[in-house]
Amino acid sequence: MKATAINTAESILEPFWDPELCAIDRWTVNGNAETGTELAQGWCNVSFEWQNSKDQELVLAISKRYEPPVDVSRYDMLLLSAMVSNGCAIRIEAETDRGLLSIRSAPFGQEKQEIALPVEESAQLYSLRIEVYAAECRTGMGWLNWVGLQNSQRLLDHLAQFQYDPAWEGSLYPVETPVSFAPCYGIFISEEQLEKIRTLYEEKKMKGVPSPFAPNTSYDKYFAPETCIHDFVNFWQDTRYCRVRDNQHYLIRNGLRAAMYGILEKDAASLHLAARYAMSILACTHWDDGMICDFPVGSWEHRCFVQSLCLYDLVFIYDLAHEFFMPSAKSRLFRRLAEEGLASINYNAWRHEYIFENNQLIWFSHGRMAAYALLLKEWPRVAPYMEIAYGDIVENIQKTVLPDGGYVEGPTYFTCVGANGGQALYLYARALGKRLEEVTPENLLASVDFADALLSTDDDQDMIPICDAHSTLSQTHLAFMAYLLKDSPWVNIFGKSVARSGGLADDYFALMVQSMELKSRAEVRPFVLMREMNLASSHRFWKGKAVKMVVLGNRSGAGHAHEDKGSFILEYAGQTFAMDPGTCDYSSSYSMIYKQCQRHNVLVPAGTKARVAAENPCMETISLHGSGDEQRFQVFLNAGMAYRQYYERWTRTIQSRQPNEFVILDEYELREECGCDRVEFLWNTMLPVERREDCVVIYGKNGKAVVHIPENCRCEFRKLEMFQEKFLNQIVFIRQGNSSIIRTVIELI
Repeated sequence: MKATAINTAESILEPFWDPELCAIDRWTVNGNAETGTELAQGWCNVSFEWQNSKDQELVLAISKRYEPPVDVSRYDMLLLSAMVSNGCAIRIEAETDRGLLSIRSAPFGQEKQEIALPVEESAQLYSLRIEVYAAECRTGMGWLNWVGLQNSQRLLDHLAQFQYDPAWEGSLYPVETPVSFAPCYGIFISEEQLEKIRTLYEEKKMKGVPSPFAPNTSYDKYFAPETCIHDFVNFWQDTRYCRVRDNQHYLIRNGLRAAMYGILEKDAASLHLAARYAMSILACTHWDDGMICDFPVGSWEHRCFVQSLCLYDLVFIYDLAHEFFMPSAKSRLFRRLAEEGLASINYNAWRHEYIFENNQLIWFSHGRMAAYALLLKEWPRVAPYMEIAYGDIVENIQKTVLPDGGYVEGPTYFTCVGANGGQALYLYARALGKRLEEVTPENLLASVDFADALLSTDDDQDMIPICDAHSTLSQTHLAFMAYLLKDSPWVNIFGKSVARSGGLADDYFALMVQSMELKSRAEVRPFVLMREMNLASSHRFWKGKAVKMVVLGNRSGAGHAHEDKGSFILEYAGQTFAMDPGTCDYSSSYSMIYKQCQRHNVLVPAGTKARVAAENPCMETISLHGSGDEQRFQVFLNAGMAYRQYYERWTRTIQSRQPNEFVILDEYELREECGCDRVEFLWNTMLPVERREDCVVIYGKNGKAVVHIPENCRCEFRKLEMFQEKFLNQIVFIRQGNSSIIRTVIELI
């Protein structure tokens, strides 16, 4: 095998991200049977997982012999890019003409490593072995990205080419240049609108509200954006695709903040800094997020996420800081918008039909429409392409927003509709002189139910984070939904978000909506049943304290979903007592662990060495049947349909005669051939828990929940590690045997 060069100093030997080039079946795989280790080709890596490991136990070893041997004479380092759970380690062993060489990584933390094995005196590589060692953890997971070769001296020359003068002589006018602090074309905001939000901004500042755009470490850390110029552009903080040396190099979005601060404060230095961010983006070789997207002999791609971000940033910065751009810089900007940005997005829209069926097409739309809106100001032939982009948005919304207003990928991916799609619709309407309501697809108006069902009563959350979701959402999205549906819970959620962030919205569109002073809706709907999304929600009150429960079914084939069918979330008195983990940074293995049924409030079969896993995506439609009002709530579902390999039957019924009482009935029968000898009723919470004689008490600040231990069940507590060194408390009720009815009673006090 011959290594493939990716620059003048580095080559890739094993592109694990691309199964066509490096299938794992070409390796000898030795998994640990005792830990149930499983390994599989993922969409952008080779992933593996295990459970019940001991500290420092070898859980996985893979090896490969190279015939003929690999020529490594031009390199001094062999690199392995990999990620594994906290505290775990990876060992590399290479057989070369100079003998066996090996190195063991430092314990892994929150980020991947590029483990470097010196091979400077070797000329030939005969074989390679990769070993994974567990830390003391119940469940572990990780992935292998690639194996590469590096000449560390030549690398210095390669990196030296990305050195630019921050003055940008010949491209930007100096910071002392007089500017008007007015938009060039008003693509995003008119001068009249700008004055209105300046008034709001100054009023809030006079009351001590901090500016959300003021300089802080998120862009002061690399105050010289030129230090972030390199081959590729990072996808925000996501480190799955970039090189370790590029971690924390954030060109994207920092320029937007600098531009907003400059235009609101009439601060020329901040506007000039924003222009430097734009020039730095333009100077990056590729608007992709890593070399795996531009591998010389591969076709793997990460779609056009980064390209869309680059387009949006550049158009926004240019419109506000236009007076600093010399004609040569403007020409380069317009050209790269068309060739590097729009061409990539159009390629994805032409090639990938599936992106119209999920969040991706609309995700790409804000950058796409911003670029068309700018180019249209000077190039009239752009007009029909803008219409195509608008048609794509309408088609995507009509296909993904369900008739009941639901969005199967959860609340965070729904923000693609409001933040990305909403921005695109707004820019399209402005470009053509239309009202936003005129160009917005009507089916989006049904999303009132989605907001009612998932708005959170937890003081620290916007919406309940089901699926791959975070507990707080984009204010741009919330502002768009509040503007569109002025008499809906979206107004409440937007207001709550702005209040939590200090009192000022964090982008220009959200500031415009905040200045409208929309009134929150007082009405609370006690029961919502979403028959297309298959989700039920109860929102009641007990002694003046909000009680909210959400129960999850499934829509066939739902993406970004978790192994959570039948799970419930319980909020009480401003806190979450039974939680859904949502997601975290996709660069972390915890983002995959959070998907597992073992992290949700479900009844999980147990007793096998390999992890029991529900089907995900689940191709069964799991409907909810229920009813509710201000006093009562009841829901039933056949949750076992997501575990066909394990359950002959598992139905879950949740009954509540009054807001402070819940009874959960789990009736189940395990398949004889599934290998399980028991089930575990799981309850996950970040709150303190205490075991008493016949119950478990969960303590909140303003209330507590008493969970009675069901008959014939054994109770355990597990402390499970989470992202960023946090921990959750898992309550486990264990019932031996292959069939039973488990009755769990909960009281809120």
